[in-house]
Amino acid sequence: MALLDIATTAVWLLPASRAKNALLRKVGHDVSPSARAATNLVLRVRRFTVGDGALVGRFNLFKDLSAVELAPGSRIGRMNLISAHPVYARHYPDGARLSLGDKAKITSRHSVDCSGGVTVGALASVAGRQTLILTHSVDLARDAQVAHPVVVGERSFVGARCLLLGGASLPERSVLAAGSVLTRSGKRDRGVWAGAPATWRAPKDGLWFDREETSTHRLYVPATGETHEGVI
Repeated sequence: MALLDIATTAVWLLPASRAKNALLRKVGHDVSPSARAATNLVLRVRRFTVGDGALVGRFNLFKDLSAVELAPGSRIGRMNLISAHPVYARHYPDGARLSLGDKAKITSRHSVDCSGGVTVGALASVAGRQTLILTHSVDLARDAQVAHPVVVGERSFVGARCLLLGGASLPERSVLAAGSVLTRSGKRDRGVWAGAPATWRAPKDGLWFDREETSTHRLYVPATGETHEGVI
């Protein structure tokens, strides 16, 4: 297994190409020929599944994960730290796993602890920079380490520098405002969540929640009130 891990790490260091995708399939990953898998440092990840048209951007660190799953059209940007403690891959059936739904996105420079499992729903975005997802903690009553999954619902938006703790779930078609702390709780209503800890503030709608593409390509200029199509 050590030799396979070394071979996998070496292949992931190659630049993106169809040949690289084929090599990744040979070492046990399921990478679509149409996916783009850029240069990344991958250490002890059992399996990548990268669907049609999905993107794994450059210079991410993936470490000690049981699975990384990118559905078709989903994207991971650059310079993210995505990892888990290896004990959770051994003892938790769904632990140490990152799953992105169709056309979901994690942008750049985030830190994602996947010990308890992290799911980003279809067309949802972990946006901005420097959000921390932390699924594991200490159970004080039991004096034991524990991890709980984090879920970002379909078509939801996580702003910059948020903190999502184990057991947190952002409802579908919702917004977690920049700088907010989302903690474990029961069922939540759709809308804007903000603060530390985050509380429901208001309903929210808009064209973004009904889009069909991973990223927005319109540019709005407040000074003129104009919206330009397809410029980003």
